[in-house]
Amino acid sequence: MRSSPSAVYELQETPTVRPVRQKRRRSPLRHKLEDVLFRSLLAFLRLLPRAGASALAGNAAWFLTRASPRRRILFRNVAHAFPDRPRGEVARVARGSVENTAHALLDYLDASDGTLDDLRARVEFSGLEHLRSGRARGKGVFLLSAHFGSWEIAALAVGGLLGEPIASVVRALDNPILERELTRRRTRFGNRVIYKKEAARELLRAMRKNESVAILVDQNVLPREAVFVPFFGRLAATTPSLALLHLKTEAAVVPVFTWPLPGGRYRVGFEEPLLVGEDAATPRAERVRRLTERYMRVTEAAVRREPAAWLWIHDRWKTRPPE
Repeated sequence: MRSSPSAVYELQETPTVRPVRQKRRRSPLRHKLEDVLFRSLLAFLRLLPRAGASALAGNAAWFLTRASPRRRILFRNVAHAFPDRPRGEVARVARGSVENTAHALLDYLDASDGTLDDLRARVEFSGLEHLRSGRARGKGVFLLSAHFGSWEIAALAVGGLLGEPIASVVRALDNPILERELTRRRTRFGNRVIYKKEAARELLRAMRKNESVAILVDQNVLPREAVFVPFFGRLAATTPSLALLHLKTEAAVVPVFTWPLPGGRYRVGFEEPLLVGEDAATPRAERVRRLTERYMRVTEAAVRREPAAWLWIHDRWKTRPPE
């Protein structure tokens, strides 16, 4: 299930959404066939024991990756991020990333069809005091996360188990049938979604209500939408949207990552809130850049702790800065 970086904003006083290039529409027949394929695969996996289904999903994902041109992106990203590691270790991280992503997807599909008791048996929390201290400020909370572990399970767990319904900023899937199914799963335990095209007003409204909003900022964006900040020693095109909203609302930014545990379990770990702490005399564009750099430093630290938990197959460094 594909998530998305936050909505894209220009560096203006009030963030506005950039126009999105229209993609060629897929046929309704293709949408239906994709839905049938998805449901058939899910039904087949449910016939297997959990361990067997998880192993099958991981091996299948690795086989498909090896046969895909994106394997070059995967290995290149890991090798560039860890230049001192031997090739064998780079290969282990690459394979672990693909398999963990497949396991996380399967675990999410299972958890989003289960009960709260099922979810409670699968998830544990750490650092809850950081979430509480962020919310105590009364200005709302931005949950800074990444495509790490099972980020979708984290949203379910926070909304369902902590009684803290959250809104997640997402990009709609190209297939409207699968998008309705994904939305049903995401909102089962009280959460809601905010789509990119309507994000500006919705996010500011959520902060005024002291709500929590999850934003993933670890994916590549287009040059006109980006600030370039270091990530694993290379400048990475990163959305400035969270920094713009952080400055405008002064809400706390609470990092949260979902750490894989044995047996299809996860630890949702909250970290110390990030506050604005920027000199108002500093030019606004520079303040945005510094805050965005802080977010990516926190994200990089998490990925370095458990590299195989991150989505390395994404072309994170595709957009290069101007000469």
